[in-house]
Amino acid sequence: MPADPDTSPLDQIMTLSREIVDECPSCAGKASQIAMWAREIRERRPGREELEALVDATCKGFLPDDQRKLLIESLRALVRFAE
Repeated sequence: MPADPDTSPLDQIMTLSREIVDECPSCAGKASQIAMWAREIRERRPGREELEALVDATCKGFLPDDQRKLLIESLRALVRFAE
């Protein structure tokens, strides 16, 4: 399966698992499990508290409050749109 640069790796995994189910019915159980793991990975994104803890653990005392808040909001946006 050629990699499409416009598609996320998780989307490619989901597509591949559907192809496996279609082409090899005896592999459907394993392919479904792979698809389930891909969905769990997609759904598992760090929340605000986790991002705040990350910023505080790495930058505590080095950033003014306004820059800390901006960094956290930027990370949240990155996580939300990254795939």
